[in-house]
Amino acid sequence: MTAIDCGTPTANLLTVKLLFNSVVSTPGAKFPGLDLKDFYLNTPMDRPKFLRMKLDNFPDDVIELYNLTDKVDAKGFVILPIEKGMYGLPYAGIIAQELLTKRLEKHDYFQSDKTPGFWSHKWRPISFTLIVDNFGVKYVGKEHADHLISVLGEHYVVEKDWLGKKYCGITIDWDYNRRKVHLSMPGYCSEALTRFRHEAGKIMDQPHQHAVPVYGAKIKYAKLADTSPNLDEEDKNFIQHVTGTFLYYARAVDATMLLALSAIASDQAAPTTETMKKTLRFLDYVTTHPDAILTFGRSSMILNVHSDASYLCEPKGKSRAGGHFFSSDNAKDPRNTGAVLNIAKS
Repeated sequence: MTAIDCGTPTANLLTVKLLFNSVVSTPGAKFPGLDLKDFYLNTPMDRPKFLRMKLDNFPDDVIELYNLTDKVDAKGFVILPIEKGMYGLPYAGIIAQELLTKRLEKHDYFQSDKTPGFWSHKWRPISFTLIVDNFGVKYVGKEHADHLISVLGEHYVVEKDWLGKKYCGITIDWDYNRRKVHLSMPGYCSEALTRFRHEAGKIMDQPHQHAVPVYGAKIKYAKLADTSPNLDEEDKNFIQHVTGTFLYYARAVDATMLLALSAIASDQAAPTTETMKKTLRFLDYVTTHPDAILTFGRSSMILNVHSDASYLCEPKGKSRAGGHFFSSDNAKDPRNTGAVLNIAKS
């Protein structure tokens, strides 16, 4: 039997940030957010699937209403046909996405064949990113946004956020007069610090210890391997949870954390007491600088990149590379209007 691909195309964070850049860089453009309620539910399926549940899992009133005692098998299971999308069904996302695609294409909306999750219209000045059932919309002229809402409203209950205050977990503050947008995730760090039971310690303005330069050295030696004791499973899980929790925040609004998270993540499979020191230092930095704000400004939307690399700066002879990608102008010294992507890898 051929396996069915249950994956759904969805916009990534880079696409979303480029859309934000495009909004503030396009005269008259605005950004609302749209949300489809119960998007996964009741989507017709080409053929039914079947679910087996223990009779003991059903409430008594349901058993009586549907006379399930007459439908139970010898092992105490009830076989249920599934004919429409429901929560927990592996195919729910893809069948809902395919149906949405058909409904949008009928009205001349189309998804990019190069960038998953990015949609445009054949002639209307409107585009949007789609993450599951959340639309981040850029439009010039409210009538075009109304058209998209009317198309979706034929089949779904559409919740509208005309001010575009929140999208993919990011709080958005639009300044259309100055053509700027400010991204933040207020309270995210404080909630995470509470979960990790990390209390405020000393002031820490550097999330990761820098490599001390040796001026005048003629030979570059690799960094010595970490020989400190290994951590137990509980501490290992703690470090993995820290990196997992803050990685999205770092990618979304605070790129200053990326190097530290990359260095910690490279050791998290076999962490040591030195890895724990790096992690606690990082949490001290988070405590000191808990609420970052990333600002995008108007530009000509020309991609610029600042990149650099360091040699033999990591254990086992590894090097490190970094990149700062931002939209700006066609100039000799382009303005930094806010990074759409930062990379820090060893």
